[in-house]
Amino acid sequence: MELAVDLNDIYESSNKLDRLIRETLRSSLNQEKLIEQLIEIEIELDHIHWHYKSLKKN
Repeated sequence: MELAVDLNDIYESSNKLDRLIRETLRSSLNQEKLIEQLIEIEIELDHIHWHYKSLKKN
């Protein structure tokens, strides 16, 4: 069961990460908005990494 949860969360986060990166590249953001976007990207990367480490344990 944990495997399915980890894989699903990685999949969902990778889709969100893709969307965030595309939005960031397409738009002309002021510095504050760019920082917010980069923080969101970092959060998704951390989330993917957490689930990846969980998969390696099993």
